[in-house]
Amino acid sequence: MPNEPKDQLLLTDFLSAERILFLRGRQKKDAVLNALIDTLAKIPEIGTRDDIAWGIFHRESLMTTGIGSGIAVPHFRLDAIEDSFAAVAVVPEGIVDYQSRDQSPVRLVFMIIAGKQQKTLHVKLLSLISKLFFDGRLKAAFLAANDSGTCMDILRRAER
Repeated sequence: MPNEPKDQLLLTDFLSAERILFLRGRQKKDAVLNALIDTLAKIPEIGTRDDIAWGIFHRESLMTTGIGSGIAVPHFRLDAIEDSFAAVAVVPEGIVDYQSRDQSPVRLVFMIIAGKQQKTLHVKLLSLISKLFFDGRLKAAFLAANDSGTCMDILRRAER
């Protein structure tokens, strides 16, 4: 039927409270990336930790994924998976060595792993994160939260 509404892409469909990490104190980039890799490696469908680590660190070696405004989005596509997954690190005190494009401290890191055949979805997820968090209101709410469940509630309300 023409003009039927399309299903809305929601970040909450790719994220869970168990994959939102709160890292207190000033952090280093590699430690944050490794914590997120460890979190995603617990998902049986993804494959090995080594595959994830290689993809993330290789992508980061090509160009920083610090997009500015305190946000970084390390991401890559992996041949072995069919679905996409996300994890988030909330780092209120900031990451000291992320080398973001605007040189601002990174406080939210969204790690995205997508299937090799999901190029369009992968790009849409990156765009969605930017749209939701770049203006600062949702980012401030995440940074003020005390736990991952609160972050999921905040995100669900924002995506309504």
